[in-house]
Amino acid sequence: MSNIPTRITPIRWDDEKDEIVWLDNSQIPWKEVYFSSKKIGRLALAIKKLEIRGAPVLGEAGAYGIALAANNVHGSRKDVIDKVRSAAKTLVRTRPTAVNLAWGINRGVKSVELAYKEGLSIAEIKAAAVYEAKAVQSENIAATLKIGEAGKKLISDGDVLITVCNAGALACDGIGTATAPIRAAWAEGKRFNVLVTYTAPLYQGARLTAWELHRDDIPLKVITDNATGHLIREEKVTAAWAGADRILADGNVYNKIGTFNLGILLKHLGGRLYVAAPISTIDPITKAGGVKIEQRNQDEVKKIMGKLRIVPKGVEALNPAFDRTPPELVSAIVTELGIVQAPYIKSISGLLSKSRNKT
Repeated sequence: MSNIPTRITPIRWDDEKDEIVWLDNSQIPWKEVYFSSKKIGRLALAIKKLEIRGAPVLGEAGAYGIALAANNVHGSRKDVIDKVRSAAKTLVRTRPTAVNLAWGINRGVKSVELAYKEGLSIAEIKAAAVYEAKAVQSENIAATLKIGEAGKKLISDGDVLITVCNAGALACDGIGTATAPIRAAWAEGKRFNVLVTYTAPLYQGARLTAWELHRDDIPLKVITDNATGHLIREEKVTAAWAGADRILADGNVYNKIGTFNLGILLKHLGGRLYVAAPISTIDPITKAGGVKIEQRNQDEVKKIMGKLRIVPKGVEALNPAFDRTPPELVSAIVTELGIVQAPYIKSISGLLSKSRNKT
């Protein structure tokens, strides 16, 4: 793993200024611009605008958001509790499908509530919130390295791989989730090619995944979303690697729109769909019908990067951010605790038990 390039830092806490600093995903690959803020409203806007994005990094942003809210308080201990609970409500509404956001927020809130119940001072409560957020980030980074180690076994010399959206370091910290096995296998000396779907409407594959893999000198070609069937067949694609924004206990996977298409095509054409995600992305409670699919602004479809209009005025557009890939299309799920396969009801339950035992 030592040959894997130095990681990108998508988000961090500035200890001197008590504020959050993040790399604006919306400006890559043109510019690498960092923003910082002490305001919950600005953080919420950054999440909505996809300056900060990707399930695991959203978990970090949620926890850091709670730390930010706590550090903004200059009143009583009770004021800290009220402030973080209010911030939690604001932040959780920004991206309803990604379970990691709520997970990170809840961890932050619980750390503050525990410190409050233990009678700690305001300064100690604030410190506890920052400590918890940094712990979330450290755990995410460690998880990506373990996902890479586990998943690289599923990649062979000569493979042709395909990706969807961006589940790299920008979205997941560390070495990414879907990109972790790719990076780890490449660092080990395996040689293969990658097709990167540009992933409409915001081209997060073309802009972000291509940018990351190109930095690592991993050979890739960007393809249009509607070329996937043809190219899977003609280029003899062996597997797709996808991240996840939510994985249900039965193996249903919610990920960026287009993942379901890849699953169908690979099933028909003899390839495999691998999903890589940390345990924190698993939602053991919600059923498939209970997940809200985020519907984003129509202009993301009607205009190229919100600027050049390509759809006639007066024409409506549909812009779901995610789709659901049923378990029968998923060949394996790779986590920091290992690889699981169908029947997912049993294997995911085993993973969750292993996770609980570790804590």
